[in-house]
Order: sequence, then structure tokens, then C-alpha cells
Amino acid sequence: PNVGKSTLFNRILRRRRAIEDDRSGVTRDRISEEFEWNGVRFNLVDTGGLVPRGAEGMDELVSKAAEAAIVQADRLVFVVDGKVSPTDVDQEIARSVLKHDKPVILAVTKIDNTQHEVDALEYYALGLGDPMAVSGVSGLNTGDLLDLMVEGFEVSGEDEEESEEIRVALIGRPNVGKSSILNKLLGEERQIVSDIPGTTRDAIDFELKYKGKTITLIDTAGLRRKKDLDRTAIEYYTILRTIRALDQCEIAVLILDANEGLTQYDRRLIDQSRDKKKGIIAVYNKWDLVEKETGTLEATVKEFYHQLPDLSFMPLLFTSALTGQRLRKVYDQILEVDAEYRKRVSTADLNRLLEHILNVNPPPAVKGRWLRIKYVSQIASKPPLFAFFMNLPELVPEAYKRYLQRMIREEFGFTGVPIQVVFRKK
Repeated sequence: PNVGKSTLFNRILRRRRAIEDDRSGVTRDRISEEFEWNGVRFNLVDTGGLVPRGAEGMDELVSKAAEAAIVQADRLVFVVDGKVSPTDVDQEIARSVLKHDKPVILAVTKIDNTQHEVDALEYYALGLGDPMAVSGVSGLNTGDLLDLMVEGFEVSGEDEEESEEIRVALIGRPNVGKSSILNKLLGEERQIVSDIPGTTRDAIDFELKYKGKTITLIDTAGLRRKKDLDRTAIEYYTILRTIRALDQCEIAVLILDANEGLTQYDRRLIDQSRDKKKGIIAVYNKWDLVEKETGTLEATVKEFYHQLPDLSFMPLLFTSALTGQRLRKVYDQILEVDAEYRKRVSTADLNRLLEHILNVNPPPAVKGRWLRIKYVSQIASKPPLFAFFMNLPELVPEAYKRYLQRMIREEFGFTGVPIQVVFRKK
């Protein structure tokens, strides 16, 4: 821990992707980022620090996650602190790394200028070959380090076809089971799971294929109430990464605790997702722990929509990360909402609906002036946006706007997707 892995990771990516802090143990989960160097495309993974055997609690969980990354990697970069001499922990980790029989690059970090490169030489004692002096702060020798990383790897084909990616953010309060659900969906222990709220700190991407589609799942830290924040830099960057993940996704999957039900904070997360025009799915986790009677599920669904009557388009799933119950349906629901998010309705079909609307419930007169809608067209998708062309767009009442949205949804669906309508002068 605290040898500068995240600083080096960010320097290579040329952006602040991992949280940096002088305190030990800030990085916990594995952060993976696709990168290209000299025509070679590869995944660079930042891990939490490895600690000696016998560690307990969070240190043990972090170390196990790092060891899992070693098993999956094709090449390892063992980062050590150039400001100190090799430690017993370094020696123990070196022996452990050698057992994996994988190519290892020994990176001696915190060497901020060429005058101190000689300090790296004492790391020959680890028996891992030539140590390379690098700096995540100044960037010293990071290009040479990248050359070694990709040496012997196959150059990526320029004509590779990339499938359209579906970016999905898992959001929710701390400790509702986001990381547990992610691990179950991926079929492996990729995220650290602990009863300690706030275990996940970074927003972390995991890519997978499902039914021919590329889905990127983004596990986010639980956003806490302002009064609960500890006001540290770690908390600050954690919040920024969660908000950015929500900005960059197309679909937000809100994880709810089935034992606690819908809380005021969950409502705020739904409002944030809707304000950002994201597709949204609600997943009740820990459903296996709920005491059930006949009609319990139906009553829960009814209560949810009673509390949020304007979200009747939002699909609900009832799952358990512990047993895996119905979790496969999360993938199918993501594909369905993504299709709705991208859907386009023909202008002819929209105007047939408009003709019916004008016959049944035409817009009201406002300030003694009649509103006349000429036609409607879908002018965008992701999310769907519909433009009504008319004589006095500035006078359309809010209630009539909501009515038009409801009629479009009733006719054309758009499950899990917010619909926007705008009015333009014609």
C-alpha cells in the first residue's frame, strides 16, 4: 500500500482516474481501463495494496482482490517505493509474485528526476530483474515502462468492428448490495464485498457480452447524505466519480434494500437519473430475506407506484445477490430498456396519434387564444425527444404537456425511458 500505484496509473492514462491520497489503503477495488500504446490495445488494472499474510478485515479483502488480479493478468508491474530501501513486505510479495510464473516489470516509483535513478538499483535484491526508475508525478520513464508493458503483444487490428456499447451504472445507498450484485452478474468476485458502508470508493467499469451486445457495468460508491460525509478528499473524489458515472451511462440501475423499501434518498437518486434523462430500472435486492405472505410482491409493486405515480414506466425487479434469484433478468431488462432508449417512431405513426388526440382532447384556449398543433416528429433518441410544431408554443400549459407525454407512452411504450416533448413555432 501507498507506494504510488494509483499516481502512476493516472499518469499513464493522463487523467485522474484513480483516487490519490497520501494515506495508505485508499484504493480498494480493481480499476480497469482500456489503453493503447504503439498500436497495442490492452487493459491496465490498478489494484489495492498487497499486505502480508495474517492481515484481517478490509486489508485482507483488498489483498485478496489484488491477488485475483494477478491470476488474471498477462503481465505484472510490481511497484515499489524508491524513497525507501526494500522492506520485508517487498521481499515477501516478490516471492509470492515469482510463484505465479508470469512476466514481471519492476517499477521503482517516486524517482522524480534522473539524478536519483541510481536509488532504484538496490531493488535488484528482490530478484525480479532490472528495476526501472519511474515517477507518476513527473512522468519520468513512463514511456519506457509502457514499451515494456506491450513488448511481444499483438498489435490491434485497425479494422476491428466494435459493437455498440450499453453503459449501465449501478447506483444506490451505501451497503444495499451493489457490489454483491455485480459479482453475481459477472460470475466472479471482482468487487470487494463488506458490511462496512462505503467499501466501494471508485466508479469501476466491467465489460461483458450478453446476447451479442456489449454491456459495461459501472459499480459506483453509495452516495451518502450531506450530513454523513466526512469531508475528506477521498469522500469528495468518490462523489465526483459516482456523479460522473451517472453522467456517462445510458441506463441507471437503482439497487434498493427490500427490507427497508423505498426511502427519501432513493427518490433523490431517481430524480437525479431522470433529470439527466437516463433510462432507469429499479432492483429490489435481498428479496430472499423478506417475510412473505400471499400477495407480498404485488403489494410492494403497488406501494412503489403509489409513492411515485409519475414513474409507472419504470420496471421493477426482485432479486437476491446471495442466492442469485432472478439476477439473470437484470441483463434482459437492460437490453429491453436500451432498445426503448434508442427507439425511433415514424413521423407518420406519430401524426396518426396526434390526429386522434386533437379529436378527443385538443389543446385548450389560453388567454382567449386558440392553440393549434400542426404536426409532431421525433427529432432525437437516446433519450427520445418529440417536437410539436404549432402557432403559440410558449402558451402550452404544463398539464397538457404531461398529457401528450402520457399519450405517446401509452401508444409506443418506451419502458424505463424518460420522454421529452418540446414545442416549436410553425
